[in-house]
Amino acid sequence: MLLGALVDVGVPREVLSSTVAALRSPVSVSFAESSRGGLRGIKAHVEAADDRGHRHLKDFLNVLDRSGLPDEVSGRAVELLRRIFEAEGQIHGMSAESVHLHELGSLDTLVDIVGAVAGVAYLAPDAVVGSPVNVGSGSVEAEHGTLEIPAPATALLLRGIPTFADGSGFERTTPTGAVLTGLADSFGGWPAIAPERIGYGLGSADPKQGRPNALRVVLGSAPDGSGNAVVVVEATLDDLPPEIAPHLLDRLLAAGARDAFFTPVQMKKGRPGLAVTALADPGRREAVVATLFRESTTLGVRIREAERETLERRTLRVETPWGPVGVKVGLSNGRVINRAPEFEDCRRLAERTGVPLKEIHREALGAPLPAFGNPTREGGAPDPPASAAPDGSR
Repeated sequence: MLLGALVDVGVPREVLSSTVAALRSPVSVSFAESSRGGLRGIKAHVEAADDRGHRHLKDFLNVLDRSGLPDEVSGRAVELLRRIFEAEGQIHGMSAESVHLHELGSLDTLVDIVGAVAGVAYLAPDAVVGSPVNVGSGSVEAEHGTLEIPAPATALLLRGIPTFADGSGFERTTPTGAVLTGLADSFGGWPAIAPERIGYGLGSADPKQGRPNALRVVLGSAPDGSGNAVVVVEATLDDLPPEIAPHLLDRLLAAGARDAFFTPVQMKKGRPGLAVTALADPGRREAVVATLFRESTTLGVRIREAERETLERRTLRVETPWGPVGVKVGLSNGRVINRAPEFEDCRRLAERTGVPLKEIHREALGAPLPAFGNPTREGGAPDPPASAAPDGSR
């Protein structure tokens, strides 16, 4: 349902379809308008060939490893997939690598996870706030018999997250849906935002009574002065093997850090070392700290709060002679101050066409921007109004 809601709220369909195509697997996704309980929304349809071979964690990881997905998407997808297999392994008393999924073991699961990660990355919200999760009620038939709702894996994946049961008599949240709660920074009631776009994603079931089988995504802007707080998590290392360093940064980003980087430092006794710094939203603090302890050699971390100032950010598509490229633009008082072509888009075009990557990058950097909002380009006149995804989304 999340894929449909993301499309309905403004993520271009081609962003998700190209993400699925990057998996290089016999699977595709399409979207159609429909309704559930009288509520209009978008239903995502995943079409996959017989994929009974995709049952183990290594099968999913192999698909992601050979995909052309950006690291920020594949890294977060790997994290979420591991959580599913670890939950199933804990329930059945085995390792995540030994788990053989039945109900979830398909490319559908991979599409749901990768598509959701890519869609949220496209919107680039300052924060994602989730509402309490409706698990449904009743029972569900599984490979090992009848299970009470929420299913064991679902319940395990929802630890620490507010939930409720609506008495609808069917499963409202699957393990895949439960693990996608990992995309949220926090949970609670309606946040202090001004709603700007609302999208609905539809599930397969269409109950005739009770709540519509739909998921709502709301994009909005936070009041001035809010959403600027970050936590800075730091540690100094003098014994981290160099080959592990890039992996550590990848894991910190996958855990939700907005940025992570190394700085050369001189430590006690004149030893050269590295200071690792991760910037994260307050809601991702625990995940980032846990990752730093787990993936590095540090015995302690420093944590401090900070305020940040950011440009308004939007992602636009520009045309080049070799195909479209996403361009991130930064605005101040309605004027374009900075722009940067998406590297992965440029790289894919370079690999497909044989044109030097630097030439594609240069062409995308100088390409005319499509009309959007009502900002002006640097040194130019105002653009006519059009739509674009605002920053500070929910």
